[in-house]
Amino acid sequence: MTHDREHAQVRQTWFTELLTTALADLAHAERVITAFAAQEPDGFIAWGMAEGEAIQAHRALRQAPSLHAAAPTDHNTANATADALFELASKVSQSLVRAAELASDPDDKMACLQAALHAARLREALR
Repeated sequence: MTHDREHAQVRQTWFTELLTTALADLAHAERVITAFAAQEPDGFIAWGMAEGEAIQAHRALRQAPSLHAAAPTDHNTANATADALFELASKVSQSLVRAAELASDPDDKMACLQAALHAARLREALR
């Protein structure tokens, strides 16, 4: 019984870390994309689809009942590039699928999968 409890605890810790990291990454991507869009004359045309998917992914993930952390606000956006955002969206999407596999709460699983879908769409919008 102790082994099962320890396994469940490790699984929950990993799940929480995946959610927290994904939430922070999505918030960061959203801010960077919004900043890029605001800097270019036709920025909202060029970045609008990516911005929308980043926002949707972030909102979807915040619906996970197990997630109690607020989105961080202290990221530096000066050195971000579209390539870095593409890689970030890829990493977040994969992490969210892993988190969905670990989730025991169906609402957590749904929030992770919806956020993963939007993160994948974000990645495609950045191609």
